[in-house]
Amino acid sequence: MALSVEQIKNVEIVLKNSLRNKFQNYNPEPASMPFHTRLLGEDRMALFSFIHSLNTNFGITIFKPVALAIASTTFKEAKT
Repeated sequence: MALSVEQIKNVEIVLKNSLRNKFQNYNPEPASMPFHTRLLGEDRMALFSFIHSLNTNFGITIFKPVALAIASTTFKEAKT
């Protein structure tokens, strides 16, 4: 089953808004991982922290809204 043009546009909007919001509002939590920091370096640890934060928030900020965007054009009523 292919997505309609409207569904694709809705998914694009959800993805853009979610990622833009994440980039603008990202606030890393301080973590004390001296072994990891010395092994990988501060820059890689910061990147790991950001990617981990993205992964944990995808269910709320991306997966559910995308499912809603797809379902709302197919069904009479759609809820998350």
